[in-house]
Amino acid sequence: MIPISVCIITKNEAEYLMKCLEALKPYPFEIVVTDTGSTDHSLEIARRYTEHVYEFSWIDDFSAARNFCVSHATHDIVLSLDTDEFLRPLDWDALQKALEEHPESLGAIELFSHFDVDGETRQQVVRLQRLFDRRHYHFQNPIHEVLVPTGPMEASSYDAPVSVDHVGYQGSPEKLRKKAERDIALIRGEIEADPQNPYLHFQLGQSYMLMRDHENALLWFRKAMDLQPLPGADYTLVLLCNYAGILLDNGQIEEAAKILSYRDSFADNKDFLCLSGRIRLCMGQPLKALPEFVQALSAPRYSLVNPHSPSYHIGLIYEMFGKRDIARTHYENCKDYPPAMEALKRLDAK
Repeated sequence: MIPISVCIITKNEAEYLMKCLEALKPYPFEIVVTDTGSTDHSLEIARRYTEHVYEFSWIDDFSAARNFCVSHATHDIVLSLDTDEFLRPLDWDALQKALEEHPESLGAIELFSHFDVDGETRQQVVRLQRLFDRRHYHFQNPIHEVLVPTGPMEASSYDAPVSVDHVGYQGSPEKLRKKAERDIALIRGEIEADPQNPYLHFQLGQSYMLMRDHENALLWFRKAMDLQPLPGADYTLVLLCNYAGILLDNGQIEEAAKILSYRDSFADNKDFLCLSGRIRLCMGQPLKALPEFVQALSAPRYSLVNPHSPSYHIGLIYEMFGKRDIARTHYENCKDYPPAMEALKRLDAK
């Protein structure tokens, strides 16, 4: 068996910490917890689950805290988690096989982020590089830290059979604001040092999104777009969706249409195709929008959009053309998707 250490940094999140550690209990992980200054009972909870509990004086640097935690693990293979991330049921044998097949690569775990929008809980699915051999990689950057090689080797990645639920975007407005304000201060410092990095501008926009400050979020998303993010970057799709989504909500359709230049790079992604279709509809081009939603039906990738969104929009377009029977069929395919249920009521009322 390849032994694995799970390394967690925490501060004043006792309730989340217990749930995080409980999810790890069924598996033979070594658990290493580093506390960065809690005033609640986080340390007490951590010591119920592991003897490997350490304290680190916070220096406004997440990478420093993570590297400190990793240094206290007794195994070289590390899975890095946050307190607000809860491991989903795991196939231990599949994980062992993946580690054997990719001994020097970064494992990208599947992260299901849950958040509330207008009273509705939604989720976004992304992959983040969190599983690694500490002899080859270490954390870098004070915030939104990334794993980079420790030597001259070139980084490589694979999809690891690990999934977690992330609830850090949920909570009271006050809690989310405090978290965003902390992040904003750190990211601004990074941008001063690296002003041409679109990822940093994107993350600053994300922090304003967390505060529901869409005006400032759009400002920084626009700056990120001006720096021409690479289509293959992990964050680019989220940037495109959030940037264009705010613009569409504001009626700034012409600017939103700029993201269509990325279409070839995301032709297999349900999120992007639905966004492209929405833009076409807002431009008064339903016949160009329809193929986008049709293609989205079978697109294999998606992270945020409701999987029923393509059928709903196809129904909407057919309804626009007076094809009520076809529209009804597509709305009914959406099951209990709220916009489709409203559309069916509308058809019944005619």
